[in-house]
Amino acid sequence: MIDQGYTNLCGMAVCATILAKYKPETYEALVYDLNNKGLAKVNNYKIKVNRRVANVENNFFKKASIPEADWLLLASMRNKFNSPFLPYGGKMSNCYEKISGSNFPNGIKKRLKHMGFGNIKNKMNGFYPVCKPALKTINEIDSLFKSGKTIVLLINTKMYKNGKFSMFSNHFVIYNGNLMVNLDKNTLSFNILTFGFKNGMNINVSPSAFKNNYFGYLSVN
Repeated sequence: MIDQGYTNLCGMAVCATILAKYKPETYEALVYDLNNKGLAKVNNYKIKVNRRVANVENNFFKKASIPEADWLLLASMRNKFNSPFLPYGGKMSNCYEKISGSNFPNGIKKRLKHMGFGNIKNKMNGFYPVCKPALKTINEIDSLFKSGKTIVLLINTKMYKNGKFSMFSNHFVIYNGNLMVNLDKNTLSFNILTFGFKNGMNINVSPSAFKNNYFGYLSVN
């Protein structure tokens, strides 16, 4: 239930969720140390809470509507990746935050490797849709999920409303199964973990909307 709130910290939320899933005790220690000591370590991955992130009374935290423990973790992870050139989380304009908070597939893979996940398969396009047959694609994803792998999807949020492709609003989520395909109604539906929803979010779209707003997957186990 790691919640990114109204931020572009989806890539960090995905990494934190995967850590919590496979290594819950490590995740618990990470969050505890970060909140109580301001410094934490997972394998060779070290993060710390700097003043920019910790000053929750006077930075982006309140506008984000996010639990404080999640903010300290996700913003610190983001800031570590950017620092010192594009620091994240301080008294900056929304435009700056969008730039400094941007996530890319290789960055997600690299961070997971630093956390100790070695078996990662990257099948993502960072800037344009995959545009392969939707039903074949979603069945491949579901098969990997059922085999025990955690599947990170890169999608455009326009997918939610059967929208056309947009250059903005790209979003990392975790595929959560419950795939249903209705050929008569020309729809497919599945569940994703995102934004701290307790039971995930159900996505119900046409195959064309999925194809036009799907950027690939990254599998972890």
